[in-house]
Amino acid sequence: MIIYIDLLLNKLLKYRQSLGLSFFFFGAPIIYFLRDGLKLAPNSTAFTAALTFGSILLAFPFTIKKVYQTNTLGYLLCIAYSIIAIFYLAVYAPNRGWFTNTSVEAVYQALILLSMFIFAGTSINSLKDTFLFFSLVICVVGGLSLLYYVFRNPLYVIGMRASISFSGDDEVSSMGNPHIYAKSAYCGVVAGILLLRNEKRLFWRLGYIGSVVILLLVLALCQAMAIILVTGIFFFFYYITSINAHNIYKVLKWTFGWQGILLFFIACGGIYYLWEHTRFDEYFINVSNIITERIERIVTSLTDTKTASSVKLAGDDSASTRVTNITNLFKSIDERIDDGDWLTVIFGNGYHHKYLDSPIFQTLNDLGIIGFFVFTTLHIILLIWVFKEILNPTTNFTLFTAYVFLATVIQNFTMGMPYDYQRWTAIIFVARFALNYKQVPLVERPKATLAT
Repeated sequence: MIIYIDLLLNKLLKYRQSLGLSFFFFGAPIIYFLRDGLKLAPNSTAFTAALTFGSILLAFPFTIKKVYQTNTLGYLLCIAYSIIAIFYLAVYAPNRGWFTNTSVEAVYQALILLSMFIFAGTSINSLKDTFLFFSLVICVVGGLSLLYYVFRNPLYVIGMRASISFSGDDEVSSMGNPHIYAKSAYCGVVAGILLLRNEKRLFWRLGYIGSVVILLLVLALCQAMAIILVTGIFFFFYYITSINAHNIYKVLKWTFGWQGILLFFIACGGIYYLWEHTRFDEYFINVSNIITERIERIVTSLTDTKTASSVKLAGDDSASTRVTNITNLFKSIDERIDDGDWLTVIFGNGYHHKYLDSPIFQTLNDLGIIGFFVFTTLHIILLIWVFKEILNPTTNFTLFTAYVFLATVIQNFTMGMPYDYQRWTAIIFVARFALNYKQVPLVERPKATLAT
């Protein structure tokens, strides 16, 4: 027994950074399932904080004196943004209260700074072989927990956006946050597809395929249109960059081989059973209609040039509200320029001044041109690396990091506040590994404090 415990502890120590960081980034669905789904700690911030801090501290580097090479400009811009945010939080946060809980915000900023240090002390060699696998497992467990909760929930009906309700009394708590589960599902889909492409063992291939199917189902149930959009972008880029004569031959050979034919008949049998013995046909039609309707409403809200009230009637409420808020922001900037109020244009209206539901424009409103310049420049630098990596990937780990960052970029236009720790830790993680690993060796330099 002691031998097995010792073996388990050795494995945990060997893979602790991959396990800790993958849970830190993708374990939120599991946390909310344990917290609110199973009612272990309903609506407990302390429970969430304990698992969040515990997961990232699991990845704390043992050799804390060693700092690895980062994307220097990207990391400096992350530090600059954090300094601006902390300064504004301390001296320029006019709307303390509903938007700003200073103690919570201070913890968020501390977590962001801690992640900067941990990421800089983590070598790519400790992540590149196992991070994707742990990420896929955690995303699948999170997706299955949501499916379990939904199918056990008597109040859930087909067509509702799937999420685990928070244990609060307000409307937002009762609805939950489907975007959390959708993003985790998207990241799991990316991990599963990337692991599948180099896997030769039949059992593992079927496992990866099954995982991707489950996560795509979760994604459809959550109806998070921004993540559905980025999922389509992922499949487009992935298959465009994978097309060559050899890959086409391999796909055709596998499709018309015994594995492909066997999988085809199993899939046909499963679909026939579901169609004849369940209400799957009704569910499929309803979901298709809902997704089509939501896309049409969002497009209407983005293209309608009528008044805000008519947009709200014709389009998606959240999208139309976002468009209205952004329009009002630029009107406000024009008015301030006309009045000669350049200080609020340059330095903004203050930390958490007004909720716009678009982080990039929220930055312009709250932190002014200075914060907006740092935010947008950082994204441009990282996106250049992302598309280089997509077109010419180095490893599965770096390619996975690039594709996951696309979801963060889309969400930085469509939802939330720019100060979220989940958003910034994802950006910092990309800034740490956004390097040209074809020119920089992956091994540590023996007599230097910097290594890849």
